[in-house]
Amino acid sequence: MDLKEVKSMIGTDINRYTITKYIASGSFGNVFEARHKKTNEYCALKIPVVNETRNCQNSLLDEAKIYKEISNREKGIAEMKIMKSKDTKMIVMDLLGPSLECLLAKHKKFGLKTIITLAIKMIEVIKYIHSRGYIHRDLKPDNFVIGHPNTSKLFCIDFGIAKKYVKRNKAHIDFSSNKKFCGTVRYASIAAHKNHEQSRKDDLESIGYILVYLYKGKLPWQSIKHKDKYERYRLVGDKKENITEEELCDGMPKEFLVLMKYARSLDFDEKPHYSSLIRMFKKLYESRNYKNDKLEWQK
Repeated sequence: MDLKEVKSMIGTDINRYTITKYIASGSFGNVFEARHKKTNEYCALKIPVVNETRNCQNSLLDEAKIYKEISNREKGIAEMKIMKSKDTKMIVMDLLGPSLECLLAKHKKFGLKTIITLAIKMIEVIKYIHSRGYIHRDLKPDNFVIGHPNTSKLFCIDFGIAKKYVKRNKAHIDFSSNKKFCGTVRYASIAAHKNHEQSRKDDLESIGYILVYLYKGKLPWQSIKHKDKYERYRLVGDKKENITEEELCDGMPKEFLVLMKYARSLDFDEKPHYSSLIRMFKKLYESRNYKNDKLEWQK
C-alpha cells in the first residue's frame, strides 16, 4: 500500500473509531490517529499492511503481547489493547506526542542540556525494557516519542521486532552468527551488521549512535549509498567497525565517548551497568549548572 492509499483511509470508520490523521508507518503496519465516536477521545491505531495482512497481523499480535506484558506509562511504555474489525485485528494505543526525529526536524538542533536529558531518559527506558526480559532491536529517534507536545516525558514505541533475550529457564539466549539483519541501518549495532544474534549491549550501542546523531545532526555513514541494499548494509557496517569511538564522538563531552566505548566493549550476555551510566550523565548535567529542565519543544 503506497502513501496515497494509506492517506485515503482518513475519514473512514473502523468499529468505534474514525480515522482522523496518518501518523507513520511502523513495523508491519501503518499508524493513524483515531477518534472514539462516542467519547471523542483520541488514540493511536496500528493497522496491519493490507497486502501482507496475515503475516503483518501475526506480527502485530506478537507486538501486542509484548505491550501487554511490559506496558507501564511511568516507565515510558504506552498502554494498548487489541481491537478486531471484520477479519483484521489491530492495536489501539495511547496517543503520544511527536518523535525525536520530528522534533529535531522542527527545531533544527538540540542543545546539550536536551541531549543529556534524553541520554538519561533513554537509558532508563531500556533498563526497564531489559528488566522485563526483552531487547528492542530497532532503537532510533523515530521510536522515541514524547508524551504530549509540552512535556519532557519520553516513551519508547514500536516493538515489532523486539525479542526475548532470556529463555524459559531464565538463562540468556545463545549466541549465533547466522541471523538476518535486524534493525535500522543508520542506528544498528556492529553485531547486527554481522548478522549476529543481538542482546542488551546492541540496544545500548544504538542509543550511543542516536546521541551522536542528535548532537551532530548526522552520522559518518549517512552518505553511503548503493543500489544493492545488502551491499549498503555491509558498507555501513564496515564504516562503523573501522571508525574509532574517539572519531565518532569528537567534539562531544567525554561522557558520550565513555558510553560508546562501554557499549561496544560489553560481552554478548553481559548486563550493562545502567545505573552507573545514568549517574554519569546526571553528574554531567549538574556540572553545567542548568537552571531548569525545559527542553527545546517546551520553550
